[in-house]
Amino acid sequence: MRIKLKHQILMAPAAVLLIMGLLLIFLQYTYWDLSVKRRQANDLVKVFISLAEADLAAKRIHALSTALRRNFVVNAPRLEEMDQLYAHLSQAINHTLTHLEVPPETVTVLNQAVADLDPSEGIDTERFLSALSVMRPKVITLIEMARSQRGKIKREQNKSIGELVARTALVSLIVMSASIVLGILLSLFFARRILRRIQLISSGASSLLRGERKLSTAPETISDELDDLNVSLGNMADKLIRVVGAEKLLEGAEEERRRIARDLHDQTLSDLSSILRDIQELKSGTCANVAIKIETELQGAINNLREVMDDLHPQTLDVLGLNAALQSHIETHQNGNGHSVESNYYASDLAEELVLPKSTQLQLYRIIVEAVHNVYRHSGASRYEVNFDVANQQIVLSVEDNGCGFTLSKDALGRGLHNIQERARTIGATVEWRSSRFSTGTRFEVSMEYNKSAEIETT
Repeated sequence: MRIKLKHQILMAPAAVLLIMGLLLIFLQYTYWDLSVKRRQANDLVKVFISLAEADLAAKRIHALSTALRRNFVVNAPRLEEMDQLYAHLSQAINHTLTHLEVPPETVTVLNQAVADLDPSEGIDTERFLSALSVMRPKVITLIEMARSQRGKIKREQNKSIGELVARTALVSLIVMSASIVLGILLSLFFARRILRRIQLISSGASSLLRGERKLSTAPETISDELDDLNVSLGNMADKLIRVVGAEKLLEGAEEERRRIARDLHDQTLSDLSSILRDIQELKSGTCANVAIKIETELQGAINNLREVMDDLHPQTLDVLGLNAALQSHIETHQNGNGHSVESNYYASDLAEELVLPKSTQLQLYRIIVEAVHNVYRHSGASRYEVNFDVANQQIVLSVEDNGCGFTLSKDALGRGLHNIQERARTIGATVEWRSSRFSTGTRFEVSMEYNKSAEIETT
């Protein structure tokens, strides 16, 4: 299964970030071990302070007990002081036994000594002095033990800090180097894959510009954005081929029209003209009436033939351009289908000077001619107007009548309207039907973008 393109792009930085995250976890674990040792050292400091307080309290209790043994007078201040000293001593011993590893026999001795020093059990100087004689050596021993352990932990801590710095530097260097190398390798791997696929797509697009269709095979399933682009390019190529094929078909049809019109002009029209001249010579003879009738019929046939040639391929369009061809066609067909229709043609100054490629002006001419024929055949109008304008880099041609109008729908499109839309599509134009500015009727409009420099180059 192919990874999506955005995930391929994120793969290298994600791998680097993951490795750096693991490095941070390792450093956190290492510093946590160092913090444990620091906490142990702090606990020993507190134990040392507690033992010092216990020793001071024991000394003061010893002094009070000695004074009471010489002069056994217990007053309230001394009794209160004795209680306070015992509280400090008991708290210090308990704190020491909690945070310092002490042999069990020492714990028993200290607990018994603390119990014997309790003033609430009665003031007994002999008991106090006996308990103190047992306790103080133990306290001094514990002080030395705490001092020794503290020094040991401090030395280990200093050693650990040195090892930690060295290990951290080494691991950081290795991990960062590995992450950089891995990031570069992943970037190169995915970049080469992506660039190779982009190059294939680019080669396919270049082949389209050369008129070939050498696209890479479209995938059966779309896995990432490049697959989507490849499929879209293939669809665009197929559509472009269809459009170009339709345009070439129309060009071929127009070329065939031109050939037929030329043959009619060079052969049939020439023959009919020759016959007409011969018949005109018969007017002076006895067959004058018959000759006049034949002349009239032949003249009508010649006129009809000229109209057919003009419909096949208007000579005015090649010689004088789109504006003159449209004006000539409208003036020639003012009496279409046997009834007179008022027509008006308007062209702006820019439209009169407009120069377009032959294929473009031919399609525009065919579109407007078809729209005018629809006015004569279907609208029942008594008046129509044709406008030709160029403004805001837009070519706009419109046919507007005062006929009965109609509603446009895809299902109701006849061949004429369908041809209009197909011709407009081949030149990149858009067509639109809407209500006329007259009280009734239809306005047909075809518009397309106009780039003067591009059109001149194409021409």
